[in-house]
Amino acid sequence: MNSHIQAHYTKHPVSQFNGNPLTEALPTPLRSNEILSRAGRAMQCDTDFWSLDSLYQRAILQGMGDTHIPSDKFITFYQKCWSLLLHSYAYRNPLEPDAMALKMGLAAQYREKVERPVKCSVASHKTTASSVLVTGYSGAGKTTMIRSALSLIPQVIYHVEFEGKPYHQNQIVWLSLDMPSTPSLKALALNFFRAVDDATGSTDYFEQWDSRNRESVDRHLAGMQLVAATHEIGLVHIDELQFLLAYGKSDRAPTLTILEAMFNKIGIPMIISCTDSGLQLFSKHVQVGGKSQPEITTLRRLVNDREFRLETYSKDGSMFLKTLQALYPEWSLLNCTQLSTEFVATFYEHTCGLPAFMTRLAQVHQEYLVYLSQESKLEPDASTNTISYLNTVFVSQFQLYKMALTYLKSKNIRAYESAIAAAQQAQNTEAASPISKTHAKAPRKASAKPSTSTSIASSSASTSPRAPMLAPVLEEVTASGPSMASFNTGIKD
Repeated sequence: MNSHIQAHYTKHPVSQFNGNPLTEALPTPLRSNEILSRAGRAMQCDTDFWSLDSLYQRAILQGMGDTHIPSDKFITFYQKCWSLLLHSYAYRNPLEPDAMALKMGLAAQYREKVERPVKCSVASHKTTASSVLVTGYSGAGKTTMIRSALSLIPQVIYHVEFEGKPYHQNQIVWLSLDMPSTPSLKALALNFFRAVDDATGSTDYFEQWDSRNRESVDRHLAGMQLVAATHEIGLVHIDELQFLLAYGKSDRAPTLTILEAMFNKIGIPMIISCTDSGLQLFSKHVQVGGKSQPEITTLRRLVNDREFRLETYSKDGSMFLKTLQALYPEWSLLNCTQLSTEFVATFYEHTCGLPAFMTRLAQVHQEYLVYLSQESKLEPDASTNTISYLNTVFVSQFQLYKMALTYLKSKNIRAYESAIAAAQQAQNTEAASPISKTHAKAPRKASAKPSTSTSIASSSASTSPRAPMLAPVLEEVTASGPSMASFNTGIKD
């Protein structure tokens, strides 16, 4: 679906959604079968993959990072996005006096340059909009699901005329942005302005505000609200909410209360997503009568609609097998027609059924096979199913994440999340350390025959945690495979 469209007005079967250019311009939602077919993405190759030059092979494999197999929650989530939009816009008809008064009030507040808490917004009298929480382990596909669903909805609608009268408006239907990694409300504002510019392709809010760093925090936040109202933003997705935990007690850091005041209080619903560690944000305790009790007011207000939770794929579940099939389509298989039971079991053991790890391992593994084929270093009878090659790639490319996966298997969720954060930080600071640092002896003989075992032993990987990996542990897995001294993928998570 096009991200930018011209407004085409269609009456809804429910009267409360009519007479409003923002709702009538929304296209008809996709049906269930259309949702899945349009949201699914996989690598394509229309010729004999293994007869191509390695440059083309690598280019095709590069598309693996975009692979997406919609989960069973995807349709429900897509439909929830639509219900949020329709409900939100129904109460924000730009042709009604209340909506006009809100914009004028926000503009006046911005011009006043008065230092005031954002929660005292001129719109604080309005009913809080709905919010949806999406949680799950790091690598479970939260951001992919959210942004894939939103991509099926036009992001910007251009209006010129409505019911015979001029109506010039660039309507931003949805916006997606990350929480800043630093405890700064100004950084949050800049992330927001950048997302608006990316959506419209014609505004320069980021450039304007980046040069106005001396302006107060409240001015930045007032500017955010004014821009949100000006462009009639339908809903906002805020990712990486767990970053709030690292902000400490800075009085200039974003908080849940500020997020609620920024968007919900002016009628814009939010989709907020975080890892399991971020759930600590909703377990704040306060002192009541000398006793510590859970403070659930913010939770009720912020997560007042629904929670979607993404888990790791189970070993025998359809999502794991469908995703693996998409990562290893038949045309990509080397000297075999299907993946062996032993290969599938080993692949699951290495990735714990997390989509992000599955994609990373599959891509690097197949690029390694391309490299070996190009250099004529494939062992006799070698195939995609040769376990030694998969193990070699895992040891060399998952050093930073090895401890995290160990925590994941033991269901130590908090340790897993901490380890993932540390691993990502280490990966960033090490500037794409080449795979060539890991050497392994070539196996004397590699068997391409599928394993004769008929079942894959079950494991506890249906859960998921995160874990820091500053000290890679390599001695547990001894990779046997051709030296990887000349193989450098540069793959990023």
